[in-house]
Amino acid sequence: MTRFKIYKELTNGISGTKKPLIALSFLKLWALGIGIIPPLLYAYLINSVMIGKNINKLWAIICAYILIYILLTVGIVLSKKFSNRLILKYDIKIKHMLLKKYTTIDSMSYNKFSTGDVKSRIENDTVVVESFFTDYFLEFYYDIIYSFVLAIILLCLNWQLALLSLIFIPMTFVVVNFLGKKTKQAGEKLWKINTKYETFLHMTFQNWKDVKINNLEDKLFEELNVYYKKIRRIWFLNQIYWHLGLSFSFFQRNFITQMFLYFVGGLFVIKGYSEVGTVLVFINFYGQFYDLIKNICDSIIRLKNDSVNIEKVIEILNLETEKKANLPIIDGNIIVENLSFKYQDNDEFVLKNISFEVKNGEHLAIVGESGSGKSTIAKILSGQIIPQKGNILIGGVDINAIDSKSISKKISIVMQEPTLFNLTVRENLLMVKPEAKDEELTECCRKASIYDFIETLPNKFDTIIGEKGVKLSGGQKQRLSIARAFLQNNDIIIFDESTSALDSEKERDIINEIKNLSKDKTLISIAHRLSTIQSCDKVIVIKDGFIMAEGTHEELKGKNENYDFLFKKQYNNWYRKNMSI
Repeated sequence: MTRFKIYKELTNGISGTKKPLIALSFLKLWALGIGIIPPLLYAYLINSVMIGKNINKLWAIICAYILIYILLTVGIVLSKKFSNRLILKYDIKIKHMLLKKYTTIDSMSYNKFSTGDVKSRIENDTVVVESFFTDYFLEFYYDIIYSFVLAIILLCLNWQLALLSLIFIPMTFVVVNFLGKKTKQAGEKLWKINTKYETFLHMTFQNWKDVKINNLEDKLFEELNVYYKKIRRIWFLNQIYWHLGLSFSFFQRNFITQMFLYFVGGLFVIKGYSEVGTVLVFINFYGQFYDLIKNICDSIIRLKNDSVNIEKVIEILNLETEKKANLPIIDGNIIVENLSFKYQDNDEFVLKNISFEVKNGEHLAIVGESGSGKSTIAKILSGQIIPQKGNILIGGVDINAIDSKSISKKISIVMQEPTLFNLTVRENLLMVKPEAKDEELTECCRKASIYDFIETLPNKFDTIIGEKGVKLSGGQKQRLSIARAFLQNNDIIIFDESTSALDSEKERDIINEIKNLSKDKTLISIAHRLSTIQSCDKVIVIKDGFIMAEGTHEELKGKNENYDFLFKKQYNNWYRKNMSI
């Protein structure tokens, strides 16, 4: 991928880079023009003042050097100002763009990226991307232009010496290009292993309780050492290629090119083909010229290495995001027709030709053994995953034809393992309704039977609950999540085993509140307790991805073997009592 192509990809949809780059380009030309003058003054100093012994011209040369210093300093200050403005603005915009891309792609696409992958692209890879504009784009083309200008000057000073000295340049680019390819290959391997390492660390910290309980510390340290060894080996190989390129450039300049120039230049002076001042100026200019060639070579190697990170960012920027309509869903009627779904890389369908209907205001219970597909239905209805076959209509609208915002305005989902953040209780609640007043927070927490607990916390609603709500018990996390659903007040609420960690009394209180709240709301409960199921208007029994039975609790008990099987072991006493009636 060429530098102009990379620039186009990185600025697609991101404004604010052109003006600073144009300003920096003018300042570079400013530096280029001024940078040519000192060697010419140096030649004038040698030929006129030292050899010609015209001491009166020395003061003019000194004043010229001071002026050049001032002008270059002004240029450097302005360059820093515009480059910092460019980097800071772009940093905010590119991270915002990446986050927006990640949050607007469908869940199946998102699942392709691990936690370490996402973290690396947003935090680490963007740092490399920011330096592209100044280091790999502006500086690179400035060095090329400046090197051409100096090459012309060298030819004008002494074309024979210039041609002899330029024969070493092609060899430099051949070696550097070869080492650059090797550096990129090593860089790709290093990026992949670093991503796995980041994911491993994230998983370890997220599940530290399980690590402690199961005494997995030694096992994790062993795995950590494996990552360290792999990273160290690949990083070392990457550094070898990198420094070989730098060492070659240094050796060629200091031990081949300059020695050659001093030898041939000295012969030119002795033979009378050139003046001493001209040869010294030539060597000075050639030193600048070769520094530019070295910078170009370094840029080629570094870009080969950093292109791994840059391409990872471009990959996300080019992801297709949702382009579905934002349409309001009028009511809570749900119709599911011939629904089939299988997870990525799985051959077997989890759901097979599922069809059912929930009318506005009804309470549906979905029951079944673990792995039967209950939670998959909840994910599909809430728009988290897209089925391969079938239609889902909510309020007469096909949810596969509308964007996720339209769905989230209509449906709330409360999971068995709620999504909570390392923020305060208040902030976790306000995520669904930022404008909510304290009175609303209090009311929804009372309904979810968690208000009394919040009042016992050190800072009450302003208490931080830890990563994933680690400072709360399982039941407290579920009740806080239910309170958040109450606050959101959507027309459809899906409860995915969301009261499994509660005792029977708390569950009964919350169910009563749900009933009072949901007179006109559509409820879907994925549950296993009879206390939840008995009060539902309809029950669906799922087994191996199929609907095996449908009806009320009274219609199914004792008449459907799949339904009875789910509860006999858990509720033997209840079944013996009710079946004898």
